[in-house]
Formats: sequence, structure tokens, C-alpha cells
Amino acid sequence: MSGIFGWSYPPGCSGTPWDEDRPCDVCGKDVDRCICPECPVCGCQGDPQCYDTENGHGLVKSPEQVESLRVEMDKWEALANAEADYWTARDREEARP
Repeated sequence: MSGIFGWSYPPGCSGTPWDEDRPCDVCGKDVDRCICPECPVCGCQGDPQCYDTENGHGLVKSPEQVESLRVEMDKWEALANAEADYWTARDREEARP
């Protein structure tokens, strides 16, 4: 089925998973809460390439950025573990006679 734009999502679907904003690659926060400074060379915010020592723009991660990324990664890991535990428990329940 084709919509007025040449494509159409199924009912109840407003986009693909890739349409969602990803967290910042440098500080790990959502894009609207990013604590990274704007790069004085290219104007980007939260671009890891700006922090690259060889080919980057000379930005240096602040202790706050490093800690923020660690905290966010810990949250992601805890969420992934909880989800895995849920599915493991669910599979065990379904396997019971």
C-alpha cells in the first residue's frame, strides 16, 4: 500500500526503530539532555570524532562527560540484564509441564 508520500507504515506504527533519537555517543545522555560542548571547529555536539586525538578537533572529554557515560552504560546494562532475566524466567515458566 502506498501513501501520499510513496510509502506507508502499518496501522499503529509511526516510524521505524531507526527514526528514534539515540543517546549521545560521548556522554550517554538523551540528545535533549546532552552535556557535551559544541565543537568550536565543526559546530557539532557529542560527536566522538571531535575527540579523536589523531584526526579530531582537539576536544577533551571532561570528567563529567566520562562519569555520565559510565552511569548511563550501567543503566543500559542493568536494563539489558533485567530483560534477559525476564525472558529466561518466562521461558522456564512455559517449559513447565
